[in-house]
Amino acid sequence: MKASRSSKTVPGIVIFAEPSYLLANAVFTQTGAQILRVPVDGQGMDIQAVEQLCTKNKIRVLYVIPHHHHPTTVTLSPERRMHLLELAARYNFAIVEDDYDFHYSSAPYLPLASSKHEGRIIYIGSFSKTLSANVRIGFMIAHANFIKEAGDRRRLIDLRSDQLLGDALATLINNGDIGRYLKKTNKTYLERRDHCCNLLDQHMKGLVEYQKPDGGMAIWVKFKDPLILKEIAFRAGIKGLQISDGELYNTHKISYNSLRIGFASLTPAEMEKAILILKEVSR
Repeated sequence: MKASRSSKTVPGIVIFAEPSYLLANAVFTQTGAQILRVPVDGQGMDIQAVEQLCTKNKIRVLYVIPHHHHPTTVTLSPERRMHLLELAARYNFAIVEDDYDFHYSSAPYLPLASSKHEGRIIYIGSFSKTLSANVRIGFMIAHANFIKEAGDRRRLIDLRSDQLLGDALATLINNGDIGRYLKKTNKTYLERRDHCCNLLDQHMKGLVEYQKPDGGMAIWVKFKDPLILKEIAFRAGIKGLQISDGELYNTHKISYNSLRIGFASLTPAEMEKAILILKEVSR
């Protein structure tokens, strides 16, 4: 599958999961692409719904976060991964695989890009999660023609990125320091995830529901009826706890009444204080 050398980008149909990662959605919308959406459940993106769209439309791209989908944190099941790869081959569309997060398991599912895909997968990731939000360096693995096209367009935006930071990151990778660092931080984040889940079970039982993620830095928490997240966020703010009111993740069709609770940057004491405030304003 070769990238077009045309100087004009032709908008096409792009499939997204719903809810979706807001910034990725905005990027495709900015190009003039038509966005079609499919639901997400406990096994990830609904690939049956993807197939139904493929039978009625000429799909150009599908954007997917198979590991810890943003915002829901669910992981795409092996069966759905195989089905998605089969559909990409049958209907000849590209897959943008966003693997931005990290995994707690020592043997996580392999990326879609690790399978035979005949150049259809554009695999992207970032170091901003694993190292620091200030390390705005990502990576992309794709067909050579696509990489060249992307590089040409990137130079029109910014001729040179932070070379000093890039060299420092390359050194960390080459000497193995980044591997040792990730092993250490992975253990810390796992402990914080478990502590946050224990606090939710202890103090928010019956008020919220969630699925414990197998990686990442956040938990997707849904507030049960009749609780309204927008009101809870307002009351929490009065108590000194700033949280999302969930509007960011809603679509024109669905209000999820949910938010992502980030735990990675909080100490156990800070986490407990935050959950206790949530408990107080939810009753």
